[in-house]
Amino acid sequence: MDCQGIRKLIPIYLDKELEPQESQQVREHLSGCPECQKEFGAFEESWAMLGELSDIRPEPGFVGRFWTRLALEQSWKEKVLGAVSNGLIKRRLVPVLVTACIVVITGSFVLHNYFRIQTTDQMLSSLSQEDLAMVENIELAENLELIEEMDFFEDLDIIENLDALET
Repeated sequence: MDCQGIRKLIPIYLDKELEPQESQQVREHLSGCPECQKEFGAFEESWAMLGELSDIRPEPGFVGRFWTRLALEQSWKEKVLGAVSNGLIKRRLVPVLVTACIVVITGSFVLHNYFRIQTTDQMLSSLSQEDLAMVENIELAENLELIEEMDFFEDLDIIENLDALET
């Protein structure tokens, strides 16, 4: 077994809860590995110090008082929410906050539209007269391909020239 595996087993070995075969492996490894011997020594010292501690007897009713106090205590989230809600209600800040939100939302909407209109005006002022005429007739320009592909105009030319063909 390697050192890492043995180090995990040392506390269990000190508690005498290992199987006899595993205990034998730990003893054999400890006899030949100085690093694991140091680890084992540190655990033994800790166990010895823990054994010197005396038992602490709590006062009568300690457990009941502890659980009662714990049940009454609020979490930090509840404390923050309580402080905020009490502050808003007591100081009547709700109307102020609502008004501030409305002003911010309205202001951002107005500014957005203002800058969009400014950009459009700047773009239109940089266009030539031909481009402006094209913008004014944008619907016709969008449908220009459809109009050019129509056979209707060829038929119209034939109808107009029909008088010339009869004479």
